[in-house]
Amino acid sequence: MKMVRLRSSDGEEFEVAAETIGAASKMIKGLLDEEVDVAVDVIPLPNVKGPILSRILDYVNRHFSGPDTSYIPMADDSLKRFDDSFVQVDQDLLFDLLHAANYLALQSLLDLTSKTVADQMRDKTLEEIRKKFNIVNDYTKDEEQEVRRENSWAFD
Repeated sequence: MKMVRLRSSDGEEFEVAAETIGAASKMIKGLLDEEVDVAVDVIPLPNVKGPILSRILDYVNRHFSGPDTSYIPMADDSLKRFDDSFVQVDQDLLFDLLHAANYLALQSLLDLTSKTVADQMRDKTLEEIRKKFNIVNDYTKDEEQEVRRENSWAFD
């Protein structure tokens, strides 16, 4: 089995099966496919810190390990429990995972983290969402009223 090393932005290196990480991440698969004739020593990931990459590799190994390295859907309860636990983290870590999944083009993790954020916003008022996500309201009262008027369907 061919192995590849991934280097995080803070210099941590992780050795993983090229086939497994390539099945999970379109970005890394693209890099590996480009380098078919060249030995890839280390793939630098300047937008992903070591602790985040470590968690992502846990996710990848849980979801993409197997004889054919294809994505394992959440058909079994243990995988669903793993995913539920995986995203029960503080807000900063959740957004770090979301951004890293986006950067790595790891669609299943991007879907999971995005759904988690969306669930946190469900049934919340605009003010509650601003408070939860530390969003500063940079609209004047008039601008906000105009946006609400133009998008009244969203506030029903």
